[in-house]
Amino acid sequence: MVEYIFNYCGKYFWRKVNFASVKVPASAIESEAANLLMYKVLTEGGDILCDKNISELTNDGYEAYKLRIAKRIFNAHKEELELNLCPKCNKIARTPLAKQCRFCHHDWH
Repeated sequence: MVEYIFNYCGKYFWRKVNFASVKVPASAIESEAANLLMYKVLTEGGDILCDKNISELTNDGYEAYKLRIAKRIFNAHKEELELNLCPKCNKIARTPLAKQCRFCHHDWH
């Protein structure tokens, strides 16, 4: 679920966080690559790394960063998240548009 939330639900996190010193085009925030772009900006940002909140997010590498972001999104927005769950086994699909379960192979086309 971490990968799904990180890749497809980042809008819930980045809209709420104000990175005044980070210059990122608005179109990038809405793209699927927004979280990777933000990680690169945050880890290569020089003065940005002085911010305690940002350095806590980016400590321990990219995988830990993904987990922290996914947890924040889930904890703050679990009622709003548009999770694509299999109607048969209730596990999360690979993408928001998937129509076949990767676990039980149920097809809901």
